[in-house]
Amino acid sequence: MKKHPRNILYLILSVILALVIAGSISSDPMYESLPTEGNGQYLFEASSETAVLVVHGLSATPWEVFGLSVYLSEHNVTVYTPVLEGHGRRPVDLEATNWQDWYESVEQGYNRLASNYSRVFIVGISTGGSLALELAKQHPVSGVVTIGAPVNLQDSRIEYVPVLAPFWRYTKRTVLVEEQGHYYSVMPSRTIVQLLRMIGAVQTDLGDIDAPALLVQSTQDPTVDPSSAQILYDRIGSADKQLLWIDKPSHTIVRDDTEGTALLAIEEFIETH
Repeated sequence: MKKHPRNILYLILSVILALVIAGSISSDPMYESLPTEGNGQYLFEASSETAVLVVHGLSATPWEVFGLSVYLSEHNVTVYTPVLEGHGRRPVDLEATNWQDWYESVEQGYNRLASNYSRVFIVGISTGGSLALELAKQHPVSGVVTIGAPVNLQDSRIEYVPVLAPFWRYTKRTVLVEEQGHYYSVMPSRTIVQLLRMIGAVQTDLGDIDAPALLVQSTQDPTVDPSSAQILYDRIGSADKQLLWIDKPSHTIVRDDTEGTALLAIEEFIETH
């Protein structure tokens, strides 16, 4: 049967269009994949009855807290660092999640440890710190540690993101040389909206937390307003709570803790509780 010229033309145009779309997707930073090496979950097992769940921050991977995880594992505690839902793959995968998905990753990690260990602590950095507080509200953790957990953010423009999100899909992020391949290079606007919703949700019922708590905060945090730590400290219901200030211009304190101040404080907190 002879094909009609219009059908052939339609087929050619369809193929060209498909190639154009594929090309635009491959060059779109929302579809750039992080390498799998170094970005997966970590599990360091020890013989004691103590386990620590370590939670990375937003748009990051477990690489962010690898140094902390290794340090704690060297003190005879089991350490598990899961990958939060939507992380470690492509920004578009993060865009498809909400903060409850991130929390579910944390809760699954806790249940995994709680079924095998009598004492389970949770340590979270930044967004991971907020998720740690949420877990402490709902589960009998042995202790909770937050590192730069947000209440107020340094960039006041973020409050306009919910309005702009439908028209502005993502924002480029500054990724340091050593961070390349471990953090997304763009932040989806929808994800920022979820971050703001999570911050608001975590603030409710903080008085229900009765587990021992250690809050670590940089006095010169470029991302989170340092006032966040004091606010959280005042609202947490724990009778046993500590607030450690680190005088360093860093948000990811445990990555930049050359003096070991934060690492030692976290290890001692776990050892003594």
